[in-house]
Amino acid sequence: MAGKMTPLESALIVRKGSAAPTSSHEGAPVSSTVMSVAPGRIGRARRSGTIAITVRLDPDRYQRLKSVGLEHGLTNQEIMVAALDNWFQGQNPA
Repeated sequence: MAGKMTPLESALIVRKGSAAPTSSHEGAPVSSTVMSVAPGRIGRARRSGTIAITVRLDPDRYQRLKSVGLEHGLTNQEIMVAALDNWFQGQNPA
């Protein structure tokens, strides 16, 4: 980078924990759910009694998953849980 960088003005610097969200973002109102999130709880809400996992899919399977979800009005979560339940039912106990 050539040249001097413009220093931040004190009006742009906010102490951690004292920042407040604005009432809109690019013209869209901020939902009351977002506004009521407690500090330190940024991110997705955790569902009680569930454990998050990661599944890696090749691009073709991912597109098929999204297409089926859109076609049937289902989330990836709902499709994956139904598929697991179906697979578990087909397993023979050892």
